[in-house]
Amino acid sequence: MAKRVFLHVASTKSGTTFLQRVLWAHRDQLLDQQVLLPGRAIGDHYRACIDVREEFSRLTDPGSAVGAWRRLVEEMAAWEGDALVSHELFAPATSAQAARAIAMLGEAEVHVVVTARDLVRQIPAEWQEHLKHRSVLTFAEFVRELRTEPEHGPFSPNGYHFWHEQDLPEISRRWGHAVPRQRVHVVTVPREGAAVDTLWSRFADLIGIDGGSFDLSKGRANSSLLAEQAELMRRLNLQLGSRLPLPGPYPETVKSLLAHQILSGRPGTRFGVVGEDRAFAVARAHTMVAELRQLGVDVVGDLEELVPHETGEEVSGDAQVTAESVLAEAVEALAEVLDRVAVERIRRRRLREELDHARAEVGDLRARLGQAGAGGLSEFATRVARRAHRRVRGRT
Repeated sequence: MAKRVFLHVASTKSGTTFLQRVLWAHRDQLLDQQVLLPGRAIGDHYRACIDVREEFSRLTDPGSAVGAWRRLVEEMAAWEGDALVSHELFAPATSAQAARAIAMLGEAEVHVVVTARDLVRQIPAEWQEHLKHRSVLTFAEFVRELRTEPEHGPFSPNGYHFWHEQDLPEISRRWGHAVPRQRVHVVTVPREGAAVDTLWSRFADLIGIDGGSFDLSKGRANSSLLAEQAELMRRLNLQLGSRLPLPGPYPETVKSLLAHQILSGRPGTRFGVVGEDRAFAVARAHTMVAELRQLGVDVVGDLEELVPHETGEEVSGDAQVTAESVLAEAVEALAEVLDRVAVERIRRRRLREELDHARAEVGDLRARLGQAGAGGLSEFATRVARRAHRRVRGRT
């Protein structure tokens, strides 16, 4: 069994995508430093989350997640160095589910890692993430639910309630009750304006790796949606009804193509929590920091970074926008989608032409082989190979 196993379990929108992309892009370098990322890709860690949480219906192919955590454990059992499993959707697991998952790691020294960011940044980011999973709540409705339901908060169609992913002391308790408290690590996301490598340096130091040579550009984070694009997503979810279901084609078509590739990064109106909502977020942050101190968890960074502070940036307290601006955003998105459809059709037509040509050559080959006999087979095969080589070389 691996000597140490780091379970990076939380929380969403706390730099997890950035960290995971850097880690998987440098898997060989990690192995050189005796750190194993079990599985073949991040999807294996996601399926392990589903397995641990026993929520198989959230997958198009539920059977692919059955035993996924055990498969990672078996791979770590055959490894003699350290190992790392990272996915934010481990966080909503119950105490019993977390305990079972940790128990399967046997004699390994298990460390629980919770990455954490201040609520003023988390709340709008989480609302957008909910929209990318078919939510239809307005920003005002989302904030109202997380304030009036302090143990649960709004539910994401992706399978968790807001506070199950953002109540940092509770996550630390659920995942940390089966390990010594000093092995529960809260890694804080630095305030805006900090050096871009700060979070990575904190995480790498905790794991015990030399991450200075890792290419951090591989960890490009998810871009945010501004008010106009977010409202377009929300209205689209309302309009879709039962079309493009989740699980099903929705993530690839709407989340990946529309939200990430087309809408993210476009200009628009900044929004966030202000006024009484901001005061609530600050008060809740102070409460969580006090509880974390009382729990005695290991802190990598500074818990005060979890308390929102004034940035001086002007943002709207709501994500409401005019119908005209949403229409303009929809037209731009439609134009981009049509452009991509046209490019894809050209690509598919060329592939069909190449396939038809290859089929014709196969037919010709069969006919000639029938006529050539054994004596002429070698010379004919050489001519065919040369023609194929010239075609391939002409495309490069």
